[in-house]
Amino acid sequence: MLNAGALIALITLCLPLSAMAQEGAIFANRTACLDRAEALPDFAYEEAKLWERQGAGVDARLCQALALMLRGDWEQAAPALESVAAEMVRERPPVRANLLSRAGTAWSNAHKLPQAEAAFGKALELTPRDPQILMDRAIARAGMERYWEVIADLDKVVELAPKMAEAWLLRAQAHHLLALDGKSMNDVEEALRLSPQSGEALLLRGNLRAAKSDMVRAKQDWESVRRVAAGTPAANIALQNLNALDRAQTDQKRELKKKKEQ
Repeated sequence: MLNAGALIALITLCLPLSAMAQEGAIFANRTACLDRAEALPDFAYEEAKLWERQGAGVDARLCQALALMLRGDWEQAAPALESVAAEMVRERPPVRANLLSRAGTAWSNAHKLPQAEAAFGKALELTPRDPQILMDRAIARAGMERYWEVIADLDKVVELAPKMAEAWLLRAQAHHLLALDGKSMNDVEEALRLSPQSGEALLLRGNLRAAKSDMVRAKQDWESVRRVAAGTPAANIALQNLNALDRAQTDQKRELKKKKEQ
């Protein structure tokens, strides 16, 4: 996903500049409003509403939508971005797709995953081979536990962007949740080849090895998670796994000792 600065830069570069504002207008052009939104989104939102009343039209509404997103007002930002994208019918598809993708991100952040999926879908109608938008839709679908559709999106991502480690990892997780552990292992190995320090990938590989009773190598992976991803949820789960393994091994030794003493 683009950060705030990158998003403003993309919108500014891709859209033609507005005509110079009339005398007395609060902003001279779109770029001035977008810069204000990035610096002070709360003020920019109110000022862009005044600018709209002064006749700035879609430029002002675009500025308002981005200000809402930049201040984290997700449920208002998402429909505002969708509305602006719908207005910009003369703009190039990547520009409109970008706005719709940002709407999808806002819906996701608002925990409205069906709406997020729909927004990403509209973006993909405009730019069907955009791996990041496909990835974002896959994440939304994973949140709704629709793992076959997740895999369908990620199949396209790894074809278009084979070095995107997070796509291989998410597909590995989806395969695992569908009990396709052979495919999951293949994917997680590729994820680790691309990103050897990924705590989540090491955790998943350790879990897959444990499921096959390969406890020596599972333990190695879990210990690696604690080393490379200290303080993360993955490290906490790895510690729980290691403690459970230690307890199981202690219990096993105790049982063996009892049998020998009988």
